[in-house]
Amino acid sequence: MNGGGRDRRHAGGLACAAVVVLGASAAFPTVARAEAAHVVLLQPATASPGARRCLTLIREELVGGGFEVELVDPGPSRDPFSLADSMQSQRRAVATIGLVGDPEVGRAEIWILDRTGDKAEVRRLPAPSEDPGRVGEVLAVRTMEVLRASALKLLVEGSRPSPAPTPAPAPPRQASIEGRCPPGTPAPSRRVIALEMGVSLLQSSAELQPAVVPLASLRIASAGPLLARLTIAGLGTRPRLETARGTATVDQELGLVELGAAFRRDRLLSPVVTFGGGALHVRTDAQGVGPYVGRRDARWAALFGIGAGLVGGFGRQLAVALEAHLMLAAPYPVVRFADLEAAQLARPALWITLSLVSWL
Repeated sequence: MNGGGRDRRHAGGLACAAVVVLGASAAFPTVARAEAAHVVLLQPATASPGARRCLTLIREELVGGGFEVELVDPGPSRDPFSLADSMQSQRRAVATIGLVGDPEVGRAEIWILDRTGDKAEVRRLPAPSEDPGRVGEVLAVRTMEVLRASALKLLVEGSRPSPAPTPAPAPPRQASIEGRCPPGTPAPSRRVIALEMGVSLLQSSAELQPAVVPLASLRIASAGPLLARLTIAGLGTRPRLETARGTATVDQELGLVELGAAFRRDRLLSPVVTFGGGALHVRTDAQGVGPYVGRRDARWAALFGIGAGLVGGFGRQLAVALEAHLMLAAPYPVVRFADLEAAQLARPALWITLSLVSWL
């Protein structure tokens, strides 16, 4: 809205205050005007410099257009679902505005929860890609245009003759981010459960060659960064151990239950850290060199580990995860030929995994 509109608020011009008066009670025009001109701008305390600059430009544009802008910290969570919850909680504002992503380092969108009409509406403004240096200015102008259009629509509707009084309808249900996206724009899907299938490389002892072991996992993600995962790995290659007293093949299987955190889920690459515990099952098949006699044996051991890696998404449902885990068995299994200790397993072990993540 222009400066002339602000100067003519008390005269009933085409500015924000005039629009507010049309939807307010005639007995309390001042209070109604203050409530309707109130806009909440969500600005996290941990916002990057690029995101903070974009939000500052939007705030200056709105203040110049006659709105009363309140900055609210939505909390540490940066994913779109937490932002949607924070926007819906600001029920006293005529509009709530949030920024998804960072316009200077990747894809970004402005989300506007507009309550100027009878029904709340959500509008999404993608950051332009043709002029990266002026993304903040463009988003600020477009945000102002959206609120100005809503005010004009309310002004036109308020100037029509009022129908006969009818019983007050039930309050409209608040629109959600998923349900009110513009036609043709896919809403963000909430990814909670995923299946992982992949292959891993297990280096459990310096005396053994690494084993190639297939794996399968069930991943469960919360609304924030936390995640839980159940992984089973087995039916892999069997490294061979050779000594002067005989040879043995070693088969290794493991299961892990992990808790962890995935950061920056809305970015192309998301760092992941995990820790957990489980079990290691080792089977050996030995052949002795006379006078030694080989035999088969199996052992179970508790397994503890920490991991870190990256998850790269492509599309809405698929991602690739590359992780490295450092694991320790207690008590650790030992491959022994009579009184000769040939190898100690998982003291510690390095486990590198590569998997395809499919969100259900």
